[in-house]
Amino acid sequence: MLIVKKLCVKMTEEENLEEDTVVEDESIKNLAISADKPVIILSMELMAMNLRLNIEHMTEHYEYVQQVRDRLMEDIQNEKRVYILASGRSAMVGQMFQTRLEHFGVECRFITNTRSVPRVREDDTIIVISGSGTTPIIKAMLETYLVYNPYVIVITSYPRSVIGKFGDVTVKLKGRTKSDLERRSQGLDSTLAPEGTAFEQAALAFLDGIVAELAVSLHRDEKSLLEEHNQGL
Repeated sequence: MLIVKKLCVKMTEEENLEEDTVVEDESIKNLAISADKPVIILSMELMAMNLRLNIEHMTEHYEYVQQVRDRLMEDIQNEKRVYILASGRSAMVGQMFQTRLEHFGVECRFITNTRSVPRVREDDTIIVISGSGTTPIIKAMLETYLVYNPYVIVITSYPRSVIGKFGDVTVKLKGRTKSDLERRSQGLDSTLAPEGTAFEQAALAFLDGIVAELAVSLHRDEKSLLEEHNQGL
């Protein structure tokens, strides 16, 4: 009976602690009480602002866009293989880009530790998506492929990171990542766009923009691209 009582007291203390943690987070409490707009609108405005910052950044550093576009044009025209390497939500962004490259007729593979892919040949292209540039599994898998001397494109928020330094061309995208959260106190933006959200959205917009660059440069319209698309049932 005494054990049960102690357990109940402990559970009550833990519940109170969880409740206090929520209440004491002034930034979230204030956001819920005093926001003059619905949270979804505030969140989407934050996302749009980050995309605008990236547009300005790309405009100032368009030469990196050109390098990525020209390399992929060369791959398409010479029927080179393209590999994409990413994890987590960034992997989903990479898979969407993989689909678009396949619409150009590219033999594009997604590198994962759960299955094998065709051997990388010298001068094949690997596109790496990593907001922090430090994701251990991405670093480990990339290093195993470097022996084949591929051309590496890195998309990251930290070009001077260990992964960023592997790139033959490294594209910097603005957007908070998990690394930022470790050194920032919690603020409204961390609630409205948690973890790597801003980077992932910027990466998706950037890669879809590269698709548009390729389509225009190669004189491909939507109809010709969809000829490579599996319509399904």
